[in-house]
Amino acid sequence: MLASGGARATKRSCQAKPYTPLRRRSKKPLMIARCRVLLACSLALAFALTCGSARASVGQSFSFTVVKAPHPLALDPTLADPAWTAGKVPDGQGVWENITTRAPSRYPTTAYLLYDDTNLYVAFKADQDGMPITATQTTNDVGFGVDDFVGIGIVNGGGGSQAYYFEATPRGVRYEQSNENVRFRPRWTAAGKIGSNGWSAMLVIPLNVLRVAHGGKQTWRLQFVRQVAASGEHLSWVWNPIMGDSSSGNWPSFQNDTRFWAGGDFDIAASAASRPKPRADIYGLASLGNDRNLFQQNTGQFAPEPIRYFGGDVSYPLTPTIRFVGTLNPDFSNVEIDQQTIVPQEFQRQLIEYRPFFAQGANFINADSGPRTPTGPFSVPSYLVFYSPSVGPFDSGGKVEGTFGNQSFGALTFHGYDVLDNDTFSDQAYGYQHALPNGSFIYWSDGVFANHSIGGTDNTVEAGVEARDYSNGMIYYFDHAFENGTWVPQGSSNLTEIFVDRHKGNFEINGGYFDVAPNYNPIDGYTPNSDVRGPMFSTDYTGSSPGIKNYVLFFDADRFTDESGAVHQADVQWNASAVFKNQFSLDGVGEQVGQLRSYGIPQGPGCSGPIIYDSSFTGFPCYKDGVTQPYNLYGIPLGYRDGTPTPVDLNYQWGPFGNDYVHLFSLTTSRPLGKRFSLGLEYDGTYERALDDGVLDSQWLRRISLGYNISNESSFSLELRDINGLGGFANSYQVGNNLALAYHQRFSAGDELYVNYGSPASGATLNRLIVKFILHEGADEGT
Repeated sequence: MLASGGARATKRSCQAKPYTPLRRRSKKPLMIARCRVLLACSLALAFALTCGSARASVGQSFSFTVVKAPHPLALDPTLADPAWTAGKVPDGQGVWENITTRAPSRYPTTAYLLYDDTNLYVAFKADQDGMPITATQTTNDVGFGVDDFVGIGIVNGGGGSQAYYFEATPRGVRYEQSNENVRFRPRWTAAGKIGSNGWSAMLVIPLNVLRVAHGGKQTWRLQFVRQVAASGEHLSWVWNPIMGDSSSGNWPSFQNDTRFWAGGDFDIAASAASRPKPRADIYGLASLGNDRNLFQQNTGQFAPEPIRYFGGDVSYPLTPTIRFVGTLNPDFSNVEIDQQTIVPQEFQRQLIEYRPFFAQGANFINADSGPRTPTGPFSVPSYLVFYSPSVGPFDSGGKVEGTFGNQSFGALTFHGYDVLDNDTFSDQAYGYQHALPNGSFIYWSDGVFANHSIGGTDNTVEAGVEARDYSNGMIYYFDHAFENGTWVPQGSSNLTEIFVDRHKGNFEINGGYFDVAPNYNPIDGYTPNSDVRGPMFSTDYTGSSPGIKNYVLFFDADRFTDESGAVHQADVQWNASAVFKNQFSLDGVGEQVGQLRSYGIPQGPGCSGPIIYDSSFTGFPCYKDGVTQPYNLYGIPLGYRDGTPTPVDLNYQWGPFGNDYVHLFSLTTSRPLGKRFSLGLEYDGTYERALDDGVLDSQWLRRISLGYNISNESSFSLELRDINGLGGFANSYQVGNNLALAYHQRFSAGDELYVNYGSPASGATLNRLIVKFILHEGADEGT
């Protein structure tokens, strides 16, 4: 099906640098980038313009007793039942906070919460006088962030690793998220009603979808949220200046914010903590067309594979919060997504995992389900020991994942055959994390034990600890990973990171040291670069001022040498983002100045023989023919009505980038069309002029997506994409016209029907029609 998703959050809201793994050589080394006086002036101005005192309606230490409902409540968004009076949620010291403007909300919101032995009952009254109510969507779980919504956040175990959000719009359209599983789709109910000066909603959430660990008295951490789509603003019941805003569709977030949620005291019935039902999903598949046997591999290419006509997934609860998950003969053709870009890249892109087996409990396997800081410098995507998109199609797998007390854990095994490399693999991975509910102390370990017939053996174990002192804002972090096996050219390698950070109120400053040995590169992981060691520094400031809803100033610098003593990678970047009250925005105006050194890799033996390719990953042990290239981008990204149903974004970047001087253009917009249609448009361009001979090349991408909400549980989508030219990131096999059509129907019992033509992930249209029916039995998807 056609889909979209958000990438994993990095340490800050800054743009990661792009990537090209092997490079031609340039004759112009780059001088070390200088720090900017402008940044210091901007930070000083920020302090002057922003109020120092923090307001708080509800803070981290707040708690209240949740009242039991006197009887089961009917689904009535008018809230006519007198029982709701006792369920009013206290607002602490003041009104809700507007996260977007970082000021008290001017839209009054009242939340209600009751419960019984079976359900949570949640309700809201949302005043919205003077601001249009947006309610365009009609299909559950489609178009999240387009409409107004209200929602509840719940953490009920695992030291913050077991967290949920449930949201409803003025039309009663439902959305839900879980940090356990990006495919969390339980059955629950909601209804909404629009009035003259606002709207109200009621949500009924079964306790059996929440992995309740035990009955009796217990404290859950709670949050209540609201979006006003017409103005692109987000409201929060809980407030701490460290909490961040993000674009519609990506807010609210579990990242970091859950540690500030307030306490709700419950007395849960023992029946709510009984072991949940098992789940089984058995699929049958039929296909037509000349390309019916082409499926996406871990490189993004489509290659021939035997068609899988049937298979299935099972989930069996071992305890109320721990499950065994297994898959046999899995097929993922119905969930392939379009992640194509033509923007030149310096470091390998991180892709989104969409496959159900890897998605369930993914954060547990990576040991980052709590408020842990990701590993690696800010200038590149996070280093990951296990990165499931690196695994192509596989034949079978099993895992155990879940939480107990303040712990979360996962362990999996999977087996398969890589048709591109003729490589048979049988790999295992695990993750464990202990986190206090407020995130003040976390320790973790994760690892991968890989066995590949061609690639060899590769064993990696990582462990780390992070501590936060909220009284003074100090953060202390240490992480170390060790890798060995025949996959590593010298037999073993390692990674170490240490930093000290102070994050207090609106200001943060971070200094650390990062060390990655040559050829550290877990075979199932994600490693942007190796053979780098040196200091790193970053700082950021968030605030608001008259005429500006919010702004963020960010600065980052690092300087890493390799074992030859040469500077292998160095980066300086600064950017400023601001959202103005007229709904225009600057989305990271600034510059990224970097240099990256490549070496010639000899054929051997040893350091002898001809150079067979150049690599920026490492030149170890020979370090022959080193060449340093600039990777500089100066950018002016502009937005209008970002966070609303009709955003428009324009971005222009330019600068010397590797072998070329590039100009990058991007224009995107999306909007609902009436009550059922939605439209997305994108136009991107890349100009590249070679620095050595002046040859000009280019590449252009045009993308149109159209969605149609047929009913509250069925939808149709179309995507048409065209790429021409070779002067960008898209490879030759990704150039061309691509048409993809998808229909999805979810039935009341949980069964699902997919009808797909082509694939949104393909470069050119696949003559492939797939009809897939999934028979569902037992517990709901993702629970």
